[in-house]
Amino acid sequence: MIKDKWGWPSASQWSMPALLAILAVGLYLLPQFHDALIWSRPHLDHDQWWRLFTGHLLHSNGYHLLMNLGGMAVMLGLFQPHFRFSTILMLSLFCGLCISLGVYWWVDGTQRYVGLSAVLHSWFTYGAIQDWKNGSKLGPLLLIGVIAKVTWENVVGASGDLASLIQARVAVEAHLYGVLSALLFVGLMQLKRQPERSITS
Repeated sequence: MIKDKWGWPSASQWSMPALLAILAVGLYLLPQFHDALIWSRPHLDHDQWWRLFTGHLLHSNGYHLLMNLGGMAVMLGLFQPHFRFSTILMLSLFCGLCISLGVYWWVDGTQRYVGLSAVLHSWFTYGAIQDWKNGSKLGPLLLIGVIAKVTWENVVGASGDLASLIQARVAVEAHLYGVLSALLFVGLMQLKRQPERSITS
């Protein structure tokens, strides 16, 4: 069973979504910084590695930003008991890096990339796994659902209406990397805990 209860989020639970929201909104209102921060293949080729992280904070237009802000609120509502600042920070940095590297290595046609949606896919995947581990019957269904979603997107393609709304190609590969990187993150965390358990047993 899930030990923590839903209710008014604690500071540890809402602080990471709030931090990302502030950064994303602030950067949207400061377009003069976009060229220096956007995920850009030519600039990454010249070792501007910070773009692997900062590109996720930029958005193609206001609709794109609002969708991702809403997505963060939904994640917090769905998975509140599993949100801790340090955990979500590590998850976001690890998965953000994996997503960016995945796009760089395996999606040759992408020259520029922005948005938090792939990182939010990693949040969703992590939350679904934690629900499952804590005995929730909904957890495995949510995990199957997000895996089915990214599989469908990568086989059939994303909605054309969504691409028109955000005025950008929907980076379905990045969504897939978000799910896969979250699975890897959970696996690595599990391996890290096993020696600790053996020492205390």
